[in-house]
Amino acid sequence: MNGKILCSIVLVLVLAGALAYVTSYAREDVIVNTTDSGGRVVFHDNDSHGTFHLGVASADFKKNAVFSSSFSSIETGTGTSTFTAVWKSSRGNTFGGAKTAVFTLTVWDPAGVPDSTTRESRSVSSGALSVSCSPHGSGEGRFLLTSTIYESRLNFSTPLFT
Repeated sequence: MNGKILCSIVLVLVLAGALAYVTSYAREDVIVNTTDSGGRVVFHDNDSHGTFHLGVASADFKKNAVFSSSFSSIETGTGTSTFTAVWKSSRGNTFGGAKTAVFTLTVWDPAGVPDSTTRESRSVSSGALSVSCSPHGSGEGRFLLTSTIYESRLNFSTPLFT
């Protein structure tokens, strides 16, 4: 009798482990909504620099709404400049919810080299994004501020052993 009980317990544990393994690989992050806003950065041929606020981004979990707004053009020199944006996530993501807000700020120098930062939020919160850029020459670069809501969903149609 004890051997049967032990065997049953082991079998239940193996099945629970197999189910947890399959479930963890069947999850995928799906983009619910995304938006971006960007502009250009003109780097003049001098060593001036500064800190420049580029815009704001937000995500509303309840409405699955995202927002991104930025200036269209910034001018600076080729010295090290810092570019910032603020972000906010609000409303409706339940405790332990499957939604994640992702905010990204990317700045490209005139040579096309990107500098980027990303922040994730699963609750009501806010913060700032900051990117420093030191171009090696003058010219026109660009920036992009992106706000995205992802939702983690089960998808058993994905191959488990790829």
